[in-house]
Amino acid sequence: HCQWYGITCDTEGFVTGIDLQDNNLVGNFPVYTHKLDASYPGKVFGNWEYTKYGLAQLHRLETLDLADNELTGTVDYAPLYNLLSLTHFDVSGNLLRGGIDALISPSLKYADF
Repeated sequence: HCQWYGITCDTEGFVTGIDLQDNNLVGNFPVYTHKLDASYPGKVFGNWEYTKYGLAQLHRLETLDLADNELTGTVDYAPLYNLLSLTHFDVSGNLLRGGIDALISPSLKYADF
C-alpha cells in the first residue's frame, strides 16, 4: 500500500498521508465499512463497525486530503477521534453534509470542509 498513488508511509510502513485531491473519487466518505451477513451475501446487518479498512484504523495518519472529488453523504466524525496525529484534514469541494468538530484531533492545524 505504501507504493500506491497518493499514499505516504513512515519507515515502519504505517500510512501517514492520503492525498487524493482532485482524483475523480465518487461515493460515500470512507470512514466505516459495513459488516456483511455471510448467510445473505450483499446484505448489511447491524450497525456500522470499525474494520481494518476504515480510516479510523489509520492511527498514524497525519494528512488526509480528499478535496475536489465527488464524495457524498453525511460525515460522521466519531471514528476520526482515533486519529491523534492528524494535522491536515481537507474534504472541501465535495458533496458532503455535516460539520467539522474542532476536537477531531488534538494536533489538527488545518481543516477545510
